[in-house]
Amino acid sequence: MKKALTVTGIALLAIILTFFLIERGNPGPDRQVWSKLTRLQGIHRDDFEGHYILLHFWAKWCEPCAEEIPGLVRFAEKVGSTKKLKVLAVSLDPKLEDSLEILPEKGKHLPAQFVLALDSDHSVAESIGSWQYPETYLVGPDGMILEKWIGPQQWQKHEIMDYFMNRLP
Repeated sequence: MKKALTVTGIALLAIILTFFLIERGNPGPDRQVWSKLTRLQGIHRDDFEGHYILLHFWAKWCEPCAEEIPGLVRFAEKVGSTKKLKVLAVSLDPKLEDSLEILPEKGKHLPAQFVLALDSDHSVAESIGSWQYPETYLVGPDGMILEKWIGPQQWQKHEIMDYFMNRLP
């Protein structure tokens, strides 16, 4: 009985690890996101021409998201000012006003590299395969997903800053 539980536990762990490796290295068969993003009001591909996009799904009602978002705004300002990167923060709240409540200065004076959009029905998030919030995707200038992070990140952490500063043009 104990051996069967150990084998089951190892098999379950292997499945979980495989899931996360597949998710991060290959976020899915439909890696082209521009057609989905254009469903978001005010989002135009020309605004992101030649830029990498850090596509971030979040909501005010998600406690880890609310804690993470100020650091993401600072990250956008630091990295986006020297690299070809824009942060597209897609709120899953019912109204954009709800999201603004937890942004620094209630969304006033956001850096130009931080773009806020609304996906209140979650259709864009779901079409990309996002369902565990916060979730973040690195999207190349060609619209292809390059990386995926599940859960909150410490955007000011040296390793994360280093990753973007050394990887992006």
